[in-house]
Amino acid sequence: MGPMSRRRFLLSTGGVAGCWPALSLANTSSADPGLGSIAASRGLLYGSLVRGTSLKNDITYSAVLARECRLFVSALEMQWHNVSPTPISTDFSRGDAVYSWASDHEIKLRGHALVWHLQAPSWFADLPDRNAATRALRDHVHAMCSHFGGRIHSWDVVNEAIQTDDRADGLRKTVFLEKIGPDYLDIAFRTAREADGHALLTLNEFGVEYDDSDSRNRRRAMLAIIDGFRRRNTPIDVIGIQSHLATGNDVKLNDRSLADFLKEISDRGLKIMITELDVVDRASPSDIPSRDGEVAALYRRYLDVTLDNRAVIGVVTWGLTDKDSWITRGDLANFHRADGLPARPLPLDDHYRRKPAYDAVAEAFRTAPLR
Repeated sequence: MGPMSRRRFLLSTGGVAGCWPALSLANTSSADPGLGSIAASRGLLYGSLVRGTSLKNDITYSAVLARECRLFVSALEMQWHNVSPTPISTDFSRGDAVYSWASDHEIKLRGHALVWHLQAPSWFADLPDRNAATRALRDHVHAMCSHFGGRIHSWDVVNEAIQTDDRADGLRKTVFLEKIGPDYLDIAFRTAREADGHALLTLNEFGVEYDDSDSRNRRRAMLAIIDGFRRRNTPIDVIGIQSHLATGNDVKLNDRSLADFLKEISDRGLKIMITELDVVDRASPSDIPSRDGEVAALYRRYLDVTLDNRAVIGVVTWGLTDKDSWITRGDLANFHRADGLPARPLPLDDHYRRKPAYDAVAEAFRTAPLR
């Protein structure tokens, strides 16, 4: 597909609608604004995790993503082990392809993630000493941020650095901590800023959404990292809160506690993004209307609390359609439903039809304080 604007692309989809699954866009219209436009009316960004291969090969997927999103998150295409599978190889082509598609359709791009222990290349663990590991980390972060310099809205610079039962300081024991030490975080953020002075630099984390002992410990560890960055003049712009929710855990969601935590972040001068929002429905009934209602209610409740803080600048769902979700794939054991039915975690079902979750997200955007 050659370059074209978002508007031209969306208008052009009507001519190929007959090639799409019959139910794909049955409950939408060409005049429908989409979640991205609704969010933008309140000064917010809305986006989704995307897959480059699906953008290229699935016209229904690409049309729906273009209609709904103002921000894409490129993950597989940006992860270190895919970009540099060996110490002497670097391949930006897959990330370039996602950027090109997004840019052609006036969609911003978010990079995930520069430093993440689960996607470190295998060769990193074999580096001989701290100096070699530090050099490799700097080279990687600088190469990525320079190559995409001025083209990326925000980077998850470090992803999932916290594990409170590993160490007294709350840092996760990772290959980066082992090879370099706790200052690997400072090194990564400083290098990112040196290479790209425009992208928003994000510390992205999970497990801080609820009001239980583990979440409270993780919140304290996150705030300690932020405070340490401030003391050392390490640049950081955004805290990313992943927000993988579950209907069975809604009793642990304390609106006041969550709002207070977000205020502690914003009071430190940082922006906030909801970066990987979805809902596991394992604990909800088999009956689809009842289940969808519980999922939608959790989306709405959570977004009403988080969006009330004006430091929250954007919301990303971890996928847009149930057709493409790590929950429906069953990547983790606790995603599986006892009744064997497919999960329904995202705003659109596997035929791209809107669910109550979509309406809940849309209404949360409409009622959010204006940025």
